[in-house]
Amino acid sequence: MKIAVCVKQVPTLSAMRFDYKNKTVLRKDVQLEVNPFDVIALGKALDLKKEFGAEITAITMGTPDATGVLTFCFAIGIDYGILISDRAFAGSDTLATARALALVLRDREFDLILCGRNSSDAETGQVGPELAELMDIPHVSNVRVLRFTPHKDRLIAERTTDFGYEVVESTLPALITVVEGLSEERYPRRKEIEASSNRCYEIVDKHKLKGNLESLGSAGSPTSVGEIRIIQTQRLGVVIEEPDPEKLGQMIAANLRDRKDRPTNKSYENWARFERQPGREFWVLVEGVGGIITQASMEILGEVRKLATQIGGYVSALMLKSPIGDETSTVIAYGADEVLYFDTNDVFPAGPVMTRALSSAIQERQPYALIASAVTDARDLLARSAARLGLGMTGDCVGLEIDEQGRLVQLKAGFGGNVVCPILSTTTPYLATLRPGMFSHINPKPVDVIKEEKLRHLENDSRIKLIEKFYQDDVHGRKLLEADIVIGVGKGLGGPENLPVIFSAANKLGAVVAGTRNVTDAGWLPKQVQIGITGKAISPRVYLAIGIRGAFNHMVGLQNVGTLLAINKNRRHPIFSSVDVGVVGDWETYLDPMVDAISKIE
Repeated sequence: MKIAVCVKQVPTLSAMRFDYKNKTVLRKDVQLEVNPFDVIALGKALDLKKEFGAEITAITMGTPDATGVLTFCFAIGIDYGILISDRAFAGSDTLATARALALVLRDREFDLILCGRNSSDAETGQVGPELAELMDIPHVSNVRVLRFTPHKDRLIAERTTDFGYEVVESTLPALITVVEGLSEERYPRRKEIEASSNRCYEIVDKHKLKGNLESLGSAGSPTSVGEIRIIQTQRLGVVIEEPDPEKLGQMIAANLRDRKDRPTNKSYENWARFERQPGREFWVLVEGVGGIITQASMEILGEVRKLATQIGGYVSALMLKSPIGDETSTVIAYGADEVLYFDTNDVFPAGPVMTRALSSAIQERQPYALIASAVTDARDLLARSAARLGLGMTGDCVGLEIDEQGRLVQLKAGFGGNVVCPILSTTTPYLATLRPGMFSHINPKPVDVIKEEKLRHLENDSRIKLIEKFYQDDVHGRKLLEADIVIGVGKGLGGPENLPVIFSAANKLGAVVAGTRNVTDAGWLPKQVQIGITGKAISPRVYLAIGIRGAFNHMVGLQNVGTLLAINKNRRHPIFSSVDVGVVGDWETYLDPMVDAISKIE
């Protein structure tokens, strides 16, 4: 078995700094590391090497300084290394990066390509699906368990989804993107790194690539970053040290009483319907579970409807399966003008067959934009379609705008939400996914005439198929996106034995309990309730952080929180720079008074 692992060198998240005055990233002396999800992919490749005698090649793209990532790979046991490096490749967006990787990997006959779920510095997770589409092979994302059939000609993968997990079977060659739990992370010792520092690796420059070089680098990148915007915090930033527990509620109320600028998520009322016009049709990919449209889909539908109202746009809800129950009437009442759907016959939603069907529909109808929630299947399908059509795509947006030129400006957050990067695309239709939990649905307006159209019937894909689908019995992950109050816990809680106290407090408030990545990695809480870059973004009225440090990879999921409160015994933790009111002290002392105070917040 021949395995390729795509790896990337990224800045250490905790070391990243931003010059707000000059709007630049401060890169000097910032420590670099191998992308954490790529480390998991490398670990699984080494597992397969031990099990099957697999041959492993690590491939990375970057400047000559990126050799450090290959040294890391050699030190843990990878066999070969490839560095794609040339000034001509500078400024590559995700599609241009995937194109370069595809040109190198296409003719080397790998059985399996492993990628991290996403890179920690961009978090969009598009390169893997785009690479698979360009190589015309199936892919399975978010893989946490991987095994093979006896003849090793097919893989069977267990993948996490937004509502549970699925078991998928695929032919080889195939590409998978990995998540936590697939393998142990391996980190080399210093002497292993030193022994590997002079290992030989292949350098691929533009002269060695056989393909359309104009599709690479900044010239071949359909997306670019506009002028970075600074987001001024609206938090009060009040820190109370060791208060009298009995007076804590009064102190919180006194600080919040006159506040007028708290973020709100009120339903949007002033929207109207318009007739379809060329160049003004928005498609919104919506998803239903058991006949009920998901909260994430409702949020995105509402946000796009507001955007379309600004230009007299027409909104079509796109469904990958035939609507059931009241799904059609629901999405039309909540902002769609009609429903388009595929009769899929259980086609794998992000596979090659669905990609071809969606791409054909886009080419035929030429909508202005296709927008989806940044959930697993939608993210993968739009990425593959973008690669097939050569379109720009922006993942995990926190907002959309239409500029004076009529272009769709796609807004991505950075540095914990204090910076927003406007992304522009040179191609149309515009493709983007929006982070769920950032928006609110609109007030419904039912209609008497329901418009519904089937796009086409699709046959099953022989290369990839869904074997089983499991919905998580614990529905807290779904409730998290709808919660009015959320209590978030970090490692400062002490241990999972303290969770019953937190759940008891949550029950008093009608709240949902969530956690940081460290907490879910440790198994204290399920992954479905993780908040942050690799988890969910939420928008409750109140968020209470218990024992959370406040690293920006967690705080990016809290940008739309109404009132943010925290209890932490370490005054120096960054959480206190992001709160409305923070209490320095033990959570055991102040939890009950804080719960009482929250119950009185209007």
